[in-house]
Amino acid sequence: MVRPSKPKRGASHIMLEDIADSLFRGPAKIGHSIDLLIRDAQAQRMVQAKAIDCIDEIAVPHVLEGPDGVSGLIVFDGVLVDALIEQQTLGRISAAPRVERPVTEIDAALCTGFAASVVAKLAELSVDRRDASALAGFSYVAPQIDRASLSLTMSEKAYDVLRLSLDLGPGLKVGQAILMFPAAVEQVKAAPKKINPDMVEAIQDCELGLLAYLPSVRLPVQTLLSMEPDMLIALPEGILEGAQLRDGRNSMLAKGRIGQIGGCRALRLEGQAVSPSDGPAPIPQMPAENSMNLDATIAGTAMEPLGDLQPVEAGTHGLQESQILSV
Repeated sequence: MVRPSKPKRGASHIMLEDIADSLFRGPAKIGHSIDLLIRDAQAQRMVQAKAIDCIDEIAVPHVLEGPDGVSGLIVFDGVLVDALIEQQTLGRISAAPRVERPVTEIDAALCTGFAASVVAKLAELSVDRRDASALAGFSYVAPQIDRASLSLTMSEKAYDVLRLSLDLGPGLKVGQAILMFPAAVEQVKAAPKKINPDMVEAIQDCELGLLAYLPSVRLPVQTLLSMEPDMLIALPEGILEGAQLRDGRNSMLAKGRIGQIGGCRALRLEGQAVSPSDGPAPIPQMPAENSMNLDATIAGTAMEPLGDLQPVEAGTHGLQESQILSV
């Protein structure tokens, strides 16, 4: 079974229902000597096609122009149109039922004054009430009884629609009116992300493999071709101070300096850590001419905070190990 969806309502719809009485009673009494009552006022959000469909065939829509070229509508049904014409021509509203007939351009012109006075009252309320500020800037344009043109004029995706029943006097007519404005944009707060503390703890307890990289060096092709076991390669001065700590995806985590502590290789982190989300960063190079790249890599593991690192002690050939890479 398909259940009907509930009307979409928000703060803007409550506001429209609240100002309905002020919008119509004042202009009707002062400008047209009609003492009407609002019997029912309901507002909701509708998509464009559904909003246009709720306008009766026998009705006079009046186009409103708002800020940035948006359009709104105020619509009077045939009963309300006849009542406004009777008040202007006879000086009173009769209790006679309406004769079924299509509305004409003359009908539209005779009810223009009431539509314009309601829109003028809307402008006042949008200044006096902070919650009605979204309706500020709308002005009356003209009646529009051509339904094909009306669909082109009302081009927004959704509208806030206020439908009203107007009691025009005891035992007299009961007319219908509709107000349409582009749907108000309401800020929706993002739901807070739920974090599973057990999962966080499990992730933080995972062990990650880290690698410490020395800057790459460039060697002549002849040197590479003549390499053999136990051969020593001289490294540039200060190369140990340009080490990088990287994860298994080759993303750089931090920079540091290679040394030793307690007889073990060690890496002192220096400067601000780099976010792994920054992606892989290129391994720095020590410049040289007429040569090829050779990456010198030292495997590293997580360590406790270190004290002062000692220089790596020398091995042979009278060179410090900071300047030697064993092949």
